[in-house]
Amino acid sequence: MNASPKPRLNVLVIEDDPADFRLLVRHLRKECLAADCTRVASNEELEAALAEGCWTLALADYRIPGMEFESTLGMLRARCPELPVILVSGTVGEERAVELLHCGVGDFVLKDHLIRLVPAIERCLRETEEQRARRDAQAALRESEEKYRILADYSPNWEYWIAPDGAYRYVSPACLEVSGYAPAEFFADSGLMESIIHPDDLNAWRMHRAGSTDPVPLSFRIHTRDGDERWLEHVCVPVLDDAGHFLGRRGSNRDITERRRAEQKVDFLTYRDPLTGLPNRALFHELLTRAIAHAERTGTEFALLFLDLDNFKTVNESLGHSQGDRLLIAVSRRLLDVLPEGNALARIGGDEFNLILDRGRRLPGIDLIAQHLIDALNEPFLIDERHIYIGVSIGIALYPADGQEIETLQSSADAALNQAKQQGRGILRFFSPELTDRAKARLALEAELRHAIEGDELRLYYQPQTDLVSGETVGLEGLVRWHHPERGMIPPGDFIPLAEESGLVVALGDWVLHTACRQIKTWLDAGLAPRRTAVNVSAVQLSRDHLIESVKHALRETGIPPERLELEITESFVIADREQSFKALAELRALGVRLSIDDFGTGYSSLAYLQHIEIHELKIDISFVRDVTTNTSNASIVKAIIALGHSLGSEIVAEGVETQAQADYLRALHCDLMQGYLVSRPLPVEEITRFLSRAGATPRDTSR
Repeated sequence: MNASPKPRLNVLVIEDDPADFRLLVRHLRKECLAADCTRVASNEELEAALAEGCWTLALADYRIPGMEFESTLGMLRARCPELPVILVSGTVGEERAVELLHCGVGDFVLKDHLIRLVPAIERCLRETEEQRARRDAQAALRESEEKYRILADYSPNWEYWIAPDGAYRYVSPACLEVSGYAPAEFFADSGLMESIIHPDDLNAWRMHRAGSTDPVPLSFRIHTRDGDERWLEHVCVPVLDDAGHFLGRRGSNRDITERRRAEQKVDFLTYRDPLTGLPNRALFHELLTRAIAHAERTGTEFALLFLDLDNFKTVNESLGHSQGDRLLIAVSRRLLDVLPEGNALARIGGDEFNLILDRGRRLPGIDLIAQHLIDALNEPFLIDERHIYIGVSIGIALYPADGQEIETLQSSADAALNQAKQQGRGILRFFSPELTDRAKARLALEAELRHAIEGDELRLYYQPQTDLVSGETVGLEGLVRWHHPERGMIPPGDFIPLAEESGLVVALGDWVLHTACRQIKTWLDAGLAPRRTAVNVSAVQLSRDHLIESVKHALRETGIPPERLELEITESFVIADREQSFKALAELRALGVRLSIDDFGTGYSSLAYLQHIEIHELKIDISFVRDVTTNTSNASIVKAIIALGHSLGSEIVAEGVETQAQADYLRALHCDLMQGYLVSRPLPVEEITRFLSRAGATPRDTSR
């Protein structure tokens, strides 16, 4: 197929020399440029030509008698603003030609280099067409914007047009009524919209606005200028010109706050208990379904608790339904206050509640949480200045042991609840009798431990820390012991974990801290105190600000120098919660007390974090020391800990040293201190005082 012929050009040639004109015409024909050329050589001829014809292009000589080129160019621009003008001359200098190019001349061609003429013509015509297209597009855009503005100004919705660079081309007046911000504020700050969108909805907004090609609505929330929260329904589409060029996005925000509130009200009535606001039976069924699916997917466990209030029927009948409703509201609030976060509580009906408890590692045992709920509801409720007493019975089923389907699990929890109610109320029962017996024992021990802390059953024993080179006793570690009036001495491993689960470890830790500080004061007054005495601090204590105040109080109460007190923290807590632990340890260091990392090496972490917390002492865990002379792997770990600890300026203590061979080996590795039965078992106050008073003596009591 032949190419379509090029359009014929109507060329105005401003030239006084006929020979040069003929030469120019022949060149155009030689180059196959279809052109009708007309020559003018005076201002009068030019005036007439501009009045009579429609010209595509002007070719002008620079020096024509009676015609000043600048005036000629001005006439051309005034009469035909878009007419391309090419200077064809042999008399103008290059600098002057450049000046003329800045004044509106399209190009400059020397007469003796006409070979450049046709390319110059084609380029000028192309640029002129592109400028005309851009101008037409801008005119169309202005017309479109004007039409859009007229329509949008009267729209009840908040309309906007945003440019490709993110700046606003238009914002309708409705934005002021909806958001409290005027259009001018959006023009001044293109980021204002994102600053008022609810943080939880911001990512969805960004994705919707950036990727939307269809008017699919997005619902999101904004915070108005006066602090109110409103729901908007947003649609936006890209704006393209006729050539497909991206001109930005047009969008519309419709205020759907009232509709959303109505939907939420319907949802609340469908899935919530209208009295307490808790999930109802329907929603709890969904929550239980999700809990089973999650546990099955992750291989985890959870507990389902059925709670039934004791004596509620009597209270409701004697005081009336209104007072009974207020009591149910107070019960639900108290239960929520006691429960750990992230667990689902629902009111199933009447005085029945259901609860899903996650068996997370950092949560107390299910039995302890259930007992805390019972204890909490045993406290009186004040309704209209009247104390009302009510209790609760709890049945517990575990997933998956007591049922892998919803119906089976609920049936197991219900059976456990019936058993609890039949056996006296105000108690808890597991579906498994064995778990109930175990829970009874744990709860009894917890109650006795609480009594032991408040009474006089706890004792603090002390174990020496000895310099491996000089044999000097430089420190002691305080270790709590429980002397039960009936069971005798209870090992720490039996009650310390229970204390941590139940929260009693805070009170227990306070007792240990204050008892140790008072004993340090006694030894200081008698001239027997070692350089420092260490006490253990649990992760629960360290994660609470209470510990800082407790240490301050103990130091103020006894007046001992803070460097005489050393706090031992397990490595696992430092690794698990670095931000909190770094903050707490920095505050403790500021008090002047010594810090020690206990059981070091069991966390399987690098020592990098030690650079952030200036630890005075590292204690090598007994599991590495026990086989240090026979297990090459343990020996390598011990050697590395000693070297790296010394490089950070920390003293090294080896725990559990029981043989002379272990002591000799550790001394050869330049370990600083040892602690263990080779020197002494933990001793009560009277015996450790005698130990300290025997200057230079190093008893080696290896009895267990």
